[in-house]
Amino acid sequence: MAEEKTCLICQQKFLPSRYRKEQQVCSRRECQRQRQLNNLAAWRAKNPGYFKFSQHDSSWAELYRGRARRWRKKNQAKIKKYRRAHKQEHREYMREYMRRLRQRMV
Repeated sequence: MAEEKTCLICQQKFLPSRYRKEQQVCSRRECQRQRQLNNLAAWRAKNPGYFKFSQHDSSWAELYRGRARRWRKKNQAKIKKYRRAHKQEHREYMREYMRRLRQRMV
């Protein structure tokens, strides 16, 4: 039988999963959420430049638009093939998009 461990978040005793003996956090929703937040914070600390561009920064927007424009120009055949294959889906999407746009304008 597995030995009990103490949860790093809530400090309560729990039995680790039989598939993950190294489990350090209990399976309570609050503890798992906190574990995920801690892991994300640690990842961001190790990768500080990953999110260096901001969507609100105009230089980032220009760079992004230019990259997308170059890709579209280079891959026109791919785009045409994709549009032909997804014609009905695109029509439905545009119909819904225009309906929402008209509602906002009223």
